[in-house]
Amino acid sequence: MTTHTHQTAPIRFVEANGIRFAYRRFDKAGGGLPRVCNQHNTGTMDYWDPAVTDGLAKTREVSLFNNAAVSSSSGEVPTLFREIGGDAIAFIKALDLTKADMLGFSIGGMVAQKIATPNSTRSRRHKSRR
Repeated sequence: MTTHTHQTAPIRFVEANGIRFAYRRFDKAGGGLPRVCNQHNTGTMDYWDPAVTDGLAKTREVSLFNNAAVSSSSGEVPTLFREIGGDAIAFIKALDLTKADMLGFSIGGMVAQKIATPNSTRSRRHKSRR
């Protein structure tokens, strides 16, 4: 099995929701739930720091992707968080991920929250303790 990192993983494409998403998927397949990283508004998958994503990939598979109409992904820029979340869910389904842990920063963090709503079966939710 070839071991890939953030910088060596090939850019692939998957079609979902009428959008051709560009993504990288790398290492530790089978090591627990995969992690899907949601980017800030108009940021590309290359905005993630390889030190962070490679660290995450030491224990689980990581998927990075360009949102609709960003860089090498097609489509139109969504204007609402629910639309961005819907596109992200379509991307996750296109990768045949039945469940994943979401990670995001800035708007990507808000998108991760939309994906992890109480009705979602695609991500784990953690209850806070008091």
